[in-house]
Amino acid sequence: MNIAKKRNRIVAFIVDATIYFIIFIIFGIFFGVEKSDGNGFNIVGFPAFVLFVISLFLWPLNESFSGQTIGKRLVGLKVVDESFREIKTRQAILRFLFAYIDLGFFLVGLIVACTNKQNQRIGDLVAKTVVIDLNEKQS
Repeated sequence: MNIAKKRNRIVAFIVDATIYFIIFIIFGIFFGVEKSDGNGFNIVGFPAFVLFVISLFLWPLNESFSGQTIGKRLVGLKVVDESFREIKTRQAILRFLFAYIDLGFFLVGLIVACTNKQNQRIGDLVAKTVVIDLNEKQS
């Protein structure tokens, strides 16, 4: 199995983030409450709950069932455990939760991914997962 290149993982993330952004904007247009300063909106109540459920389904639950988010599927990547077997729901949720640390401390997450052979970000290390490239032939 070939480990996914960082650039392909970034492209997959951008696709997923764009999908979330579009969904968030649609919810904001239809269900958002304009902020008092006129800059943006808040989503509260049941629409916020629905948005939360959608985000859980699109990312960690999707990964736990197929090993792929929509972005990973389009790029040809898949999350597997360190033994190259299907991941468990617990691992997908751990990856999802630690993504906030990877993004929140971008340089730390990037440095961690650049300093190990399997391009694992912090979430991968904690969940004991790797991302493989389904398009590349094994070398």
